[in-house]
Amino acid sequence: MKQHKLGQSDLMISPLTIGCWSFGGDQDSYWGRQDQDDVNQLVQTALDQGINFFDTAFGYNDGRSEESLGQALAGRRHKAVICNKIPIQSQDELRQYDQTISASLGRLQTDYVDLMMIHWPTKDKALLQANLEAMQKQKEKGTIRHIGVSNFARQTLNIAHDMGIEIIADEFAYNLMSRGIEQDVLPYCRDQKIGVLAYMPLMQGILAGKYKQIDDIPPVRRRTIHFDQSHNPLVRHGGSGFEAQLVPMLEQLHGLAAESGYSEACLAIAWLISKAGVRSVIAGCRDVRQLQDNAVSVETKLSPELTARLDEISEPLRQEMGGNLDIWQLGDNSRIW
Repeated sequence: MKQHKLGQSDLMISPLTIGCWSFGGDQDSYWGRQDQDDVNQLVQTALDQGINFFDTAFGYNDGRSEESLGQALAGRRHKAVICNKIPIQSQDELRQYDQTISASLGRLQTDYVDLMMIHWPTKDKALLQANLEAMQKQKEKGTIRHIGVSNFARQTLNIAHDMGIEIIADEFAYNLMSRGIEQDVLPYCRDQKIGVLAYMPLMQGILAGKYKQIDDIPPVRRRTIHFDQSHNPLVRHGGSGFEAQLVPMLEQLHGLAAESGYSEACLAIAWLISKAGVRSVIAGCRDVRQLQDNAVSVETKLSPELTARLDEISEPLRQEMGGNLDIWQLGDNSRIW
């Protein structure tokens, strides 16, 4: 798979990123159990095919995702580009930042991470600045090669810019159901040469055609702002959702798949990677088969007419949702600013 530069860095990444949230999972984890043998085979196959970008986080399965990825990369760490994400650290936790980073590197079995991100911003500007400063110090020490952010909008990106901290990537939820990034964040990132890494390209299976109607979607997958809270006790956004626009969009996506010969998942991923500024699509994989499907999707070139149709069918939902960026929370409760 052809690789390209991320932002203004020297990192060469594949357009497909292996999302590692499921790695290290047991029967009680969000994605269920994933055997290490499957992870090893998946990672080795990815590297053999030039898919070199792996996305994990401190919070994925309480650090077991990092451990699982580290095991799978044993002997081939030099072939991989690792993106890790750390939560905002309190002032007390910042005093132990060196130890926190060291523990993460130990779980990953490496002495550096290629790209470290703040997982979600905080509305406490001073604390956000302190976390960015701590990360910059780690970059100067060499434990972090480059700095990125996750779920940062224009204001928080500007804070880093004003501090003189170079951000090379912004990881964001972006897909046919969630296009709020197009209003402001994506143009800003293009202008500033910040690479956008799109996560949840299939909205946890909803855009893959797995579910025939809303009620078929498991409640845990219907917690986002798209869905009516009155129908799901797990929802926390307090809104009525956008199901009136979502349902016809999903129906039309299904029709386009039948008409074009591409799967719904392929259409969703190929549409996403075609967007200017998107440098890689982060897709979770349970096994080699899913890896191969995702690899085909990112290398699929849709016709301009088909791309325009996908824009068209998702436009009513995009307009109704407006500039919402936090797919889990609405209005003042949004964590993205």
